Amino acid sequence: MEQKFARLSHIVAGGAGVVANLLLLAMLSAIGVQVVARFVIGAPTVWAEELARFLLVAITMIGSAALIEKNRHISIDVVVDALPKGARIAVAWLRDAITLTVCGLLAHYGWLLVGIGGRQTSTGLGVKMSLPYLAIPCLLYTSDAADEEDSVD
Repeated sequence: MEQKFARLSHIVAGGAGVVANLLLLAMLSAIGVQVVARFVIGAPTVWAEELARFLLVAITMIGSAALIEKNRHISIDVVVDALPKGARIAVAWLRDAITLTVCGLLAHYGWLLVGIGGRQTSTGLGVKMSLPYLAIPCLLYTSDAADEEDSVD
């Protein structure tokens, strides 16, 4: 069962990485359209800046989930590497517990924000704000805080 969960975790994290990269391309395209429209044509768009902002949040949250599964977030591990193996394992468990707690809080309050966003509409794109807010609770559902390939050896 654990092996199936690990495989599913790899598939979801890989998909999250692909989605984050595609969203990055979309964001760069929207910014490019905005630059051309503003400085070449002289008629800036209303929607491009807002779309880029929404995509940046989505990229951050979805890309973060992919990095959690691979244990690739930025970390300062000089002190942890100096600890004996038992202490490193304890610190890794503590790190994972804190990460899981933060993901849970983000998911909980993110869902509340999605509910509130259903009553608001964005000015530039005219979409319900629940759609861009949906990227926040997605972090919990696409992340695996306890990676089986932890680097505590």
